[in-house]
Amino acid sequence: MQTTQLNAPLNKIAQPSAPVAVDKAKLLNPWPNVTLRGILSVILIVVIYSWAIRGTKASPAELIKGIPNMVGFVARLFPIQFDWVAVAKLPVDVALPFTISADKFTDALDGDAELEQVKSDLAESIPLDQLLESGQAMPDAAETATAAEDIVRPWFAFEPSILNRVWVPGILPAVIETLQMAIIGTTLSIFLSLPFALLAARNTSPHPAIYQCIRLAMNGIRAVPELIIALIFVAAVGLGPFTGVLALGIAAVGSISRLYAEAIEQIDPQQVMAVRATGAMPLQVFVYGVIPQVLPLIASYSLVYFEYNVRAATIVGIVGAGGVGLALQKYMGLFQFRELMGAVIVLVVAVTMIDRISAKLRSVLI
Repeated sequence: MQTTQLNAPLNKIAQPSAPVAVDKAKLLNPWPNVTLRGILSVILIVVIYSWAIRGTKASPAELIKGIPNMVGFVARLFPIQFDWVAVAKLPVDVALPFTISADKFTDALDGDAELEQVKSDLAESIPLDQLLESGQAMPDAAETATAAEDIVRPWFAFEPSILNRVWVPGILPAVIETLQMAIIGTTLSIFLSLPFALLAARNTSPHPAIYQCIRLAMNGIRAVPELIIALIFVAAVGLGPFTGVLALGIAAVGSISRLYAEAIEQIDPQQVMAVRATGAMPLQVFVYGVIPQVLPLIASYSLVYFEYNVRAATIVGIVGAGGVGLALQKYMGLFQFRELMGAVIVLVVAVTMIDRISAKLRSVLI
């Protein structure tokens, strides 16, 4: 009798009640309940996508039809070529017999006073046997010559003044300029966005009217593309990377300030109240109560937007704002697709390196 009384509460706990059994059955059922609201939601989604597909004229058949054209364009991008430029001189002379095709370096020799003599030598006919005697002719040139008296016009010997240079892909200086634009532009946008973020966060904005006005201004800045802002600054300060810095710095304010405001709204109010209870001034409350909580997120958002500005700098360069965009526009305008592919490869490598470094920094900060 006593054993039955002791087991009675255990039996009552072991057996689930009716509501618990119903909830368990709902969890085990993978399909949602069909309701009128759910049906209307599905119909609305279908209508929106149908409207969007009709407006964009999306057609898989057209894509399949254009695949040969895509393959032909991609084929014109290869083999990859680089537009080499000399960026520095070596500290010592390089005395090395060397010959190279003149037509590949004629453009690179333009404007170099030290190489004018080499350019003038191209106009002269140098006998093959004379080059062989001097030891400056390429071995394959002798093999392809039909006779010793043949004239070797497309080959000439580089002088030490040419070998004394550091040659890099011509797109590399433009990529470096793009990184410089992104660094300064992102820094400018960070300093401009912090005041807007404080006024656009509900828990730090001094008045609802100010909150709404700042939010409206941020929406207006985000709505204007970087190209339009770059054109405005081109009219103000002219062509060059400084225009790109101003365009990137102003265009990013609308987005970065909103991200900062969202981060500020997620802070713990108890810490702010604790700092305010000590009698701290509003600026001190912000420095000691708000900044320590939002600093990791602000740093992470800033690094992410720096990566975005590297890509945006490529776009604003098309309108003359400097950077790699100007070089890409030149290659596209001259139909130099192989050089264009070489520039894209260099840009991909640079963006990949930036992404890896940024990911490492974010892992340390957060």
